[in-house]
Order: sequence, then C-alpha cells, then structure tokens
Amino acid sequence: MGGNLLHLVRRHGKSFTVDPEHRVAKAASLTLSLKRPTLETFDDTFTRVAGGSAPIFPFATVDDYYRWGSSHYVVKDIRVPFLAINAADDPVVRHVPMDGGGNGLVIMELTAGGGHLGWFHASPEFGGRWTTQPVLEWFKLVGEELVHDTTTTNLPLYVDGDGYLKEKGQPLLGCKEVDGGGMTHGNGGEVGMLQGF
Repeated sequence: MGGNLLHLVRRHGKSFTVDPEHRVAKAASLTLSLKRPTLETFDDTFTRVAGGSAPIFPFATVDDYYRWGSSHYVVKDIRVPFLAINAADDPVVRHVPMDGGGNGLVIMELTAGGGHLGWFHASPEFGGRWTTQPVLEWFKLVGEELVHDTTTTNLPLYVDGDGYLKEKGQPLLGCKEVDGGGMTHGNGGEVGMLQGF
C-alpha cells in the first residue's frame, strides 16, 4: 500500500511542490526519496504532515495521526444501527472494538482474512466481493425487521422536497425508497469527499 501511495505522489509531484517552502512540498520531497515504503513509513513521511489542514495537521508522530484517525474512539457515539466488517489482517485497521464500544446499535464482524477492503471471491452475482451479501442481509434486517420508537429519538429527521429522509445539518446525505426497487443514481452534483455517494 505504501508503494501505491508513493506512486500517486510521484504522479502528482509537481502540484505538491509548487511552493517549496510549504510543509506539503517539504513532505512530498522527502516522500519522493523513499524506496519501497511500507504504509506506516509513507504515513510517517507524508500523511501525518500533508494529510489535511491546520490546525489538526501536521501531527508530531505517525502514532498521533493514527490515534486521531481511529474510529474505535467514536463507536460508542453511533446513534443508528451500524454494521462494521473488518479483517484481522487489515494493515490499516489495527484495533477492532469487538464489543462495539458497549453500544447496542453496533455489530462488529471480524474475518480472519480479507486485507483492507478486500474479501474478493469468484461470484459475479455480488460483484466479486464477499461482503456484499452480508451487507444486503443487514440492510434487509434493519429495514424490515428492526422496530424502533421514533418518538424517543433526538434526531431531527425530515423529508425533503424530493422525498429523501434526511437529518438536519446533513443536507447531502439521505435515503428514500425507490418504487419497484432497483438501482438509483445518487450523484446530485456533489463535489469533494461526498462525490459519488
């Protein structure tokens, strides 16, 4: 993974080094001198410095960056039914809170293998990924079987003009039932991190 990320920095090196005095340019220059970096070496050289905006970035150490980016600290705060599928051999996710952070809305699954976002198999029915079937079964369970009392929730939910169920403060995220089922295209001109969702 570190080598693949190094390839991306090489491919876009000119854009990273426009201002040679900027911390991102300095990190990119150091990164370009690496030979076969591991993911941790890449993150220590580049990501902890150039992975985001100040004041959060840069981090003093790669371990500080990993602690900041780890989701296991916030699992306890999840407010909706949540399924997480992880692999024990994932080089990125190093800690999986199998107790779901003590949160009854969280189900954690840990497979022996699968790497980072892996779990490939030969079945074309589910696009070649093993996780597709359990995720679809989870959606079916939550959508058809889970009974929850909406009168006790503190989520400010509403239905927008296009029929999407949304949470106030999250205008780009929502869901709606599609008549007759099937696929729908969710790109509404979003840019940045939400593009493609």
